[in-house]
Amino acid sequence: MAQFRGGLKASNAVVILGEGMSEEGTFFGRLWAKQYGRQFGISAVAAGSSAILLVACMYQILILQDHADWNDYTGAAIVGAVLSLIVFLISFPEYLRFKGYVAEIEELKEIQSTAELRRRKADGDEAAEALGAGHLEQWKAFLDSRGVKR
Repeated sequence: MAQFRGGLKASNAVVILGEGMSEEGTFFGRLWAKQYGRQFGISAVAAGSSAILLVACMYQILILQDHADWNDYTGAAIVGAVLSLIVFLISFPEYLRFKGYVAEIEELKEIQSTAELRRRKADGDEAAEALGAGHLEQWKAFLDSRGVKR
């Protein structure tokens, strides 16, 4: 075994960092995983509210900045716009992902052919599992009503 500066030890001069943490995930990743079943609602509220705040801040920056009564709020509007843009850029893709799962389940529920439904059942299972909450139970009840085995 070779000894490197700072006390890092490695064999064959290779230092592997971060392997122990990959199983645990990040703090926010674990927090997000604990919200299973509520993720669609949380992402919808976060994306919608951050979009509204971003529009309000941009209105302040673009229109009200030169108004005598509102020009003191321009700095706060810039900070608000940056923060709301960050939240929007993080939450909107998650919202779209969950919205896609909902659309996929709705599309599968409209299929009249039992053979086609059996062929695409795995897609519905995946979507319902990702959405959590009552979607998995509703999907299973739908499959039972159509006579498709789980």
